[in-house]
Amino acid sequence: MAKLTLLAFMALCTFASVALVNAVNQFNVEGRVYCDTCRAGFETNVTEPIGAGAKVRIECKKYNTIGPILYSVDGITDNAGKYKIVAQGDHEDQTCEVVLVESPRPDCKEINKALNHAPIGLFKDNGIASNDRYPNALGFVKDKPLDVCGAIMKYYETEEED
Repeated sequence: MAKLTLLAFMALCTFASVALVNAVNQFNVEGRVYCDTCRAGFETNVTEPIGAGAKVRIECKKYNTIGPILYSVDGITDNAGKYKIVAQGDHEDQTCEVVLVESPRPDCKEINKALNHAPIGLFKDNGIASNDRYPNALGFVKDKPLDVCGAIMKYYETEEED
């Protein structure tokens, strides 16, 4: 009986230590995706959440290379355009980023290279105490700007140079 109790205790300890290691090497990535309704390249006061169904992905590659993707995990936005992805493992020797994959909106599906990715550190030795990560917002671009966008862009005093 004592041997059986000891065996059960050892199994429980092993299970607990594996669960603890997995929890330590797990990162909760939370972000949001929007529709750039003015085609401005940044958020304005008429920017809209993309809504439910936008696909995003975390991709990690060897640090400082354009090589193959070593780790990836997908996520999807809710009605507010927000996503939550659980990333497994410590990726200290890799460059990771959240990237846009697909828009649920036919009128806002263009991917702007400046808005389609956000770097994210998925490793512990970076001075961040928690396992929560909050990358910059990502944006799809609307096919046609809203009518009010001319006035908004004037407000922001941005002019395109030829």
